[in-house]
Amino acid sequence: MSLNNIISTSLSGLFTNQQAIRVTSNNIANVNTENYARVRVNTEAAVVQGTSAGVNIASIERVVDQFLETALRTSVSNTEEFSAQREFHDRFQGILGDPASDSSLAARLDQFFGSVADLTLNPADVLRRQQTINELQSFLDQVAEIQVQIQNLRSEASQQMSETVDAINEELQRVHSLNPLLVRQGALGEETGGLEGQLADSLSKLSELIDIRVSRSDTGQVTVTTQSGYPLVDSGLGQLTYNAPGIVTSGTFFPAVTINRVDDQTLEPISTDVDLARNIRSGRLAGLTEMRDRQLVDLSLSIGELSARMADEFNGIQNQFVAVPPANTLTGVETFVDGAHATNFSGVVSFAIVDEQNQLVSSTVVDFDAAPPADYDALVAQVNTALGGNGTLSLTNGVMSFTATNSNHGVVISDDANTPSERAGRGFSHFFGMNNLIEADRPGIYETGLDGTEDHTLNVGGTISFQVVNSDGSELDTVSVTTTGTTYADMITELNSVSGLGAYYTFSLGSNGELNINANSGFEDVSLKVQSDTTEAGSTGLSFTRIFGIGDTFTVDAARNLQVRSDIQDDPNMLALGSFDSTAGVGTVALTSGDQRGALALQSLETSLVTFESAGELRSGNVTLSQYVGRILGNAGLMAQRAENFEEDNLALQQEVFQRNSDISGVNMDEELANLVVYQNAYNAAARILSSVQELYDSLLNAV
Repeated sequence: MSLNNIISTSLSGLFTNQQAIRVTSNNIANVNTENYARVRVNTEAAVVQGTSAGVNIASIERVVDQFLETALRTSVSNTEEFSAQREFHDRFQGILGDPASDSSLAARLDQFFGSVADLTLNPADVLRRQQTINELQSFLDQVAEIQVQIQNLRSEASQQMSETVDAINEELQRVHSLNPLLVRQGALGEETGGLEGQLADSLSKLSELIDIRVSRSDTGQVTVTTQSGYPLVDSGLGQLTYNAPGIVTSGTFFPAVTINRVDDQTLEPISTDVDLARNIRSGRLAGLTEMRDRQLVDLSLSIGELSARMADEFNGIQNQFVAVPPANTLTGVETFVDGAHATNFSGVVSFAIVDEQNQLVSSTVVDFDAAPPADYDALVAQVNTALGGNGTLSLTNGVMSFTATNSNHGVVISDDANTPSERAGRGFSHFFGMNNLIEADRPGIYETGLDGTEDHTLNVGGTISFQVVNSDGSELDTVSVTTTGTTYADMITELNSVSGLGAYYTFSLGSNGELNINANSGFEDVSLKVQSDTTEAGSTGLSFTRIFGIGDTFTVDAARNLQVRSDIQDDPNMLALGSFDSTAGVGTVALTSGDQRGALALQSLETSLVTFESAGELRSGNVTLSQYVGRILGNAGLMAQRAENFEEDNLALQQEVFQRNSDISGVNMDEELANLVVYQNAYNAAARILSSVQELYDSLLNAV
C-alpha cells in the first residue's frame, strides 16, 4: 500500500470517528431531553476499484422502533381522552358535595320530608308551614344550581376545545415547517437527529390532543393523519376551526370542529370546511367533546327528569287540596288548548266560591262522564252560568283562570273523591296548573291527553328545522318540516314522511297523548335536535316542539329557575293543605283551618312510587323521589369512577410502552461513554498513523 493510500485511509478514519464522537456527545448532552431518541452512526468499508480505502459513514440514524412509537402515541391519546373526562367528573363531584353531609342533595330532600312530618302535627302553625316551604326551596335551589353548574361545565369544556384546537394547529404548523428541512438534510446525506428530535416532540404533543397516525416517504417527508386516515399534514397543511359560543344553555347549538387546507404562508383557507367530528376518536379533544355533548348532557337530563317528576307530584298535591282561606284568583300555566277543543276529561270536578268565613257562596259540578261539555267554550259558559255572577272561569290564549267576583271571596276547584276528573293522569286544576306549588322554565311533563284528531291551530307556513346527529357527533342530516293539515295527526304523518325524519324515526301518540319517538332499525345511535321552530298553536305562544317536549332542552330546563311559587313563599297560608267539603250547602262551612289531609298527602310522597322515564344513563322505572336522587348520585359517581379507571388503565399501558420504547431509543450513559472511548481511541489511532506517514515522508525527503 502506498503512503498516499495510507494517508487517505487514516483521514477517513479521522473524519468518521470525529463525526461519531460528535454524535455520541450529542446523545450524552440530550440524556434528559424528553422524546429524544439516541442517534447511531453506521459505518461501512470504503472500497475503490476493489481495494480497501478506509471507512465511510453509511448513515446516521435515530434508533427507534416504529411499532412502539405508534403504540406510545396511541396510548398517550387514549390516556389524555379519559384524563380530560376525569377532570370534569372530579369538578362535578365537588359540586355535588359529600353524599354523607347534611348539605347533600339526598340530605336536603330528607330534611324537607322531616319538616312535612312535623307539619302534620299542627298544619295551622305558620312557623311550621314556613319551615316546610324553606326546606323545599332549599332543595329546589340546590337542584337548580346543579343544573346551572352542569351548563357551566359544558361551557368550560367548549372553551377548552377551542384552546385545544389552537394547540393542534400550532403543532401541525410546526410539523409542516420541519418537513422541507428533513427532506433537504436527507437529500444532502447530512445528520437529521436534531430535526427528528423536534419532530418527535411535536408529534408527542399532538398525540395528546388528537389521535394521529404517522408515515414517512422515501424522501423523509412526514405525513400525519388521524387514526381514521383523514390527512392533517402531507404535502399541504390542514388547520382546524372551532368557535366556542360565549354563553351555553341546554339549547345551545355548538359549531362543528372543522378542517380545511390553508396557504402555508398566510394560513388563509384554500378549501371548503369539512366536519372532522367522525374522524376524532381519542385525545384530549375527543374527551372534551364527549363531556360536552354526552356525559354532561346525560347528567343534566337526569336532573331535569327528577325536577319534572318531582314538581308534577308536588303540584298534583297542591292542586288536589285548597289553601285556607283560598285565593281570590287561580291562574294556570300556558297550554295548547283553545275554546273549540274537546275537553277530553273524564270524572267529576267542582267549581266553588267561598266567603271570608270559608262558607260556601255558590258552586257547580261538572260531570265529564255523564254530561260532558262539547268543548272548553261550553265548559266556561256552563260554569259561569251556574255560579250566577259570583265567579268567572275563562280560557285566554291557552291559560285557564278562575276568579271570584267579590275581592274578599276565594275560589275552589276540587275533584270528586270517588271519580276525580282526569286528563292524561291529571285532574282539571293540575292539568291547567291552576294552583301549582313549584314553577320552572319548563314543565318537563308532556303528556298532553291528545288523541290526534284535535285541530292543531298551528300557523300556516310555520317551519321546524331538525338536525339528525350521528353517535360520533357529526351531522347526518337536516330536515325541515312545515305546518301541514289541520290536526295533530296530520303533523305526525308529516313527521313520519320517509323523505324526511321518517327515514330515521317513527313518531306516534301514546295513551296519554305523549309523543313517542322511536329510532328505526340501523339508526339506534342517532339523536334528534331541534334547530329552530317557528310554529305556534293559535295565540298560545307554544310551538309544536314545545307542546310535545321534542328535544333535550325541554327536559333539562325543567330544573332551570326551579322554585316554590312566589306568593306561597310570601304567604305560607297559601300552602294548600285543606280539603273542600263537596257536601256543604250554601252558607255552611266548606273549608276548615288546621285540616291535616294535605300535609299527610305531602308526607306520603316520601314513600310513593313515581314513574320516571329514561334520562341519560338512567333507565325508566318506578322508584321513590329519594331513591331517584340516590340513583343520580350513584350514576354520577359511577361515571367518575369509570373515567378514572380508564385513565389509570391507559396510563399503565402508556408507562409500559414508554419503558419499552426507552429501552430501545433512550440514551444509555454507560453505553455512550464506552462508545466515546472507542471512537476517541480510533481517532487517536488514525491520527497516529497519519503522524507516522508524515514522519516517513520527512525521512524520505531528508534522505534525498
